[in-house]
Amino acid sequence: MKPLQLIECQTNIPLQPLKKIEIYSFFDPFCKDSWELKCILRKLQIEYNQYIEIKHILLPTLRILTKCQAQSTTEDDNIALAYKAAELQGRKKASMFLRYLQNETMTKNDIITRDLLMQSAEKARLDLDTYAEDIRSTHVTNSLKIDQHIAREMEVTMSPTLVFFNENYEDDGLKVEGVQPYAIYTYIINELIEMDIEKELPPTIFDYITQHELVSETELEIIYEWPKKILDRELKKLKLMSKIEEICYNENKYWRKKE
Repeated sequence: MKPLQLIECQTNIPLQPLKKIEIYSFFDPFCKDSWELKCILRKLQIEYNQYIEIKHILLPTLRILTKCQAQSTTEDDNIALAYKAAELQGRKKASMFLRYLQNETMTKNDIITRDLLMQSAEKARLDLDTYAEDIRSTHVTNSLKIDQHIAREMEVTMSPTLVFFNENYEDDGLKVEGVQPYAIYTYIINELIEMDIEKELPPTIFDYITQHELVSETELEIIYEWPKKILDRELKKLKLMSKIEEICYNENKYWRKKE
């Protein structure tokens, strides 16, 4: 019998398996609060990336679907159908599609058009031929019906709403309506995880702006939690270096990478 050997392991293996929290994010594409909640969701994704999985669901109430249909002339410019068509190519790409679409609309009051949707689909690296075919397919309408069923099951009636689930699917989900202080969401995650959590740090401001293309100053304040003087100084420094540029709309400041 061979003697026991001590093996040194260089990798850090957690003593407990990582738990995943599922967050269902129900949103209304025409609701300002839904767009505001995205800042909080992005911060949660940065700090708790390995612990959470966020699923964005367009809240398919009759009011929202009617408004989606009213602002469109064909299936090609219906945002509800467009988002579900993008989702057929994966939730990550659908989330990117939504982000690019939001970047184009949050500084404008333009009606969502087919060209705008196609530009967002291209930026999100969707297969455009497949997307154009899917947006007119029964798969998309059936997917909206499934979302309606999910919303009814979770008793979601207002936008935005987040529903938190832990790994034990027999437990009830925890529903949070509207936009709440960030500490409320972190408290819920910590309670559901029931273990010590090591939060991740955000990237540099320049990397963050580059990654998300267009961000508001309010969003940067939420993500970095710096005093306004320090944030303004860092943004001014990047602006003087010609790395970023400022865009103002309706008294709000937005920043993007300078081409």
